[in-house]
Amino acid sequence: MKRNVLERVITILKYIVLVLFSITCLYPLIWLFLGSFKTNDELYTNPWGLPKTLEFKNYIVAIVDGNIGNYFLNSVIITMIAVFVGVLLSCMVSYAISRMYWKRSNIMLQIFLLGMMSPVYATIVPLFSMFNKMGILNSYLAVIIPHVAFSFPMAIFILTGFLSTIPRDIEEAAVMDGCSIYRIFFSIIMPITKSSVVTVAVIVFINIWNDLLMPQIFLTDQSKMTLPVGLTEFQGQYSTDYASMIAAVVITIIPSIIVYIILHKNIMEGMVAGAVKG
Repeated sequence: MKRNVLERVITILKYIVLVLFSITCLYPLIWLFLGSFKTNDELYTNPWGLPKTLEFKNYIVAIVDGNIGNYFLNSVIITMIAVFVGVLLSCMVSYAISRMYWKRSNIMLQIFLLGMMSPVYATIVPLFSMFNKMGILNSYLAVIIPHVAFSFPMAIFILTGFLSTIPRDIEEAAVMDGCSIYRIFFSIIMPITKSSVVTVAVIVFINIWNDLLMPQIFLTDQSKMTLPVGLTEFQGQYSTDYASMIAAVVITIIPSIIVYIILHKNIMEGMVAGAVKG
């Protein structure tokens, strides 16, 4: 009897801790959403309370005067291309390393994983010099190429871990049926690795979508800037329109939230995929 009571108390305490942790995580998002409907004066006088009136003007200013629509489109173009190319190439590399028999495959895997220890900032000057000589500075390509390259280590790490758990009997049976290597990869392996691929795609998407460094350095034309760079435009020399900036931040984080809500089940499955072999 005492044991059952103790277990219930422990369960209740666990739920209380989880609820408090959830509130801690969600409150900044709620504060941003409520703050986006306040005036600048109200943000200073009543930063934690509810807005007195809903100021939709902040979103209009962010979209029209802040040119958020153009920044949003640039972010979509760069992010979608970088995610597609990076994930596709990572899947191919991971398949070649984990499923094909060739010398030095483990060494090649270690070389790719070394990229996880290379800081992005250490590559900025060499990349800028190379892109300048290639004549691709101030173009989407100058931002997409580094993002694709830096997505490899993490993506390959996750995908090789899952691919190594797939029984080889599947591929052997496909070869006996006359399937080519490309048919095996796209028709058999890719559907099996759906959860891991979605996990990698979401992580890469969020990293690229929120990146400020690459666009700010490799792009000079204001019309090609992305959303994180566009947010800095709300800060003036003598004053800052915080209300409109918060509205722009809300617009910026909405795609990430939508992607996570839609794909969260696949993300959970992909994070644990390959953790236990067999």
